[in-house]
Amino acid sequence: MDRFDRHVARTCIVVPCYNEEERLDIPAFEQYVADTIDVCFVLVDDGSKDSTLSIIQGLAAKHPDRIRALDVAPNQGKAEAVRRGMLLAMEGQRFDYAGFWDADLATPLDVIEVFANVLNRLPRVDIVLGARVALLGRQIERKASRHYLGRMFATAASIVLSLPVYDTQCGAKLFRVNDHARTLFATPFGSRWIFDVELIARYCRERSGLVGIYELPLDRWSDVGESKVRPVDFLRAVGEMGLIFRTYSRHGKRRRALQLMTSRIVRYAAVGAVGTGFHFAVLDLVVEVLRLKPVLGSVLGASVGALVNYVLDYHVTFASKAAHGVTLPRFLTVAALGMLLDGLVLKVATEQLGLAYVVAQAVATTLVFGCGFVLNKHWTFGRALT
Repeated sequence: MDRFDRHVARTCIVVPCYNEEERLDIPAFEQYVADTIDVCFVLVDDGSKDSTLSIIQGLAAKHPDRIRALDVAPNQGKAEAVRRGMLLAMEGQRFDYAGFWDADLATPLDVIEVFANVLNRLPRVDIVLGARVALLGRQIERKASRHYLGRMFATAASIVLSLPVYDTQCGAKLFRVNDHARTLFATPFGSRWIFDVELIARYCRERSGLVGIYELPLDRWSDVGESKVRPVDFLRAVGEMGLIFRTYSRHGKRRRALQLMTSRIVRYAAVGAVGTGFHFAVLDLVVEVLRLKPVLGSVLGASVGALVNYVLDYHVTFASKAAHGVTLPRFLTVAALGMLLDGLVLKVATEQLGLAYVVAQAVATTLVFGCGFVLNKHWTFGRALT
């Protein structure tokens, strides 16, 4: 048993870190540790490419009774870093509460006590979620664009969860440590970017609708530095939201209808339609605006359409976790096979079977669509959440 395990504290906070050497506020952690005795930390390095790991290891060596460093290399994403840290924090019966906090400390460390007090006061509550609500008298400093995107996302999350939750994505959450909480983190999350939503969905399923979730409006919260969220991550979130809905939604006619509408094959067809739209848009631009030959326009349009299809299929349809170096060549191979299959079916159907070319094309398109979906699902993008 090391000094970390011997220190008496009620709360353990997991802090996932990835390339945080410029943002990690070491003095803030040291000051908090000096001022309090009831909170310990597990700092998790998620395969950082900078010196984050050595920084948190140095901090843990300086405060071995209060801080532990955990290395989960190679990089697997915030969801897995949080999960591994929470499993460590909830080992045995040492801590009463365990939670996770964003490394940028957008939510100040001194709010941990406020979260813990909610669990102290309300035995029925299992989870406390921080909520960034810009009420009078509060200091919630958030960019307008992120606020409005956040509201759109929260509305979608509420529909998926069938729960009137205000803010699923605030990076401050605290859990009552018990077997139910351990179950929530027992298996890896299927979603890489919006695992918070999947975590709440797991809780609702585990407790069969008995919700012990408490949203705590924060007194202070501020954007710190540049966001690590890229525009493409919003596409990813759409795909992962659909997968979470299909995995965790409850039964009912309306839910079954929505499940069908969000099924992977429907998304695949919709992505194909979007790619086709880009194909024709580029063709029209090249021919009508640039006054170039239709063949060139069609080739460029097909290239743009294929790129759009790839990006949307990767993030929205299949929510793949595989490297682009693996998926892109496979996607192009499937596309090439589709072109060959299309030509072969047309040739056989029109020249040997005597079918009208329109009927032959309909048959070919259906076969190419079905084969492309199966190959992309099981080979190109690998397994996703469902």
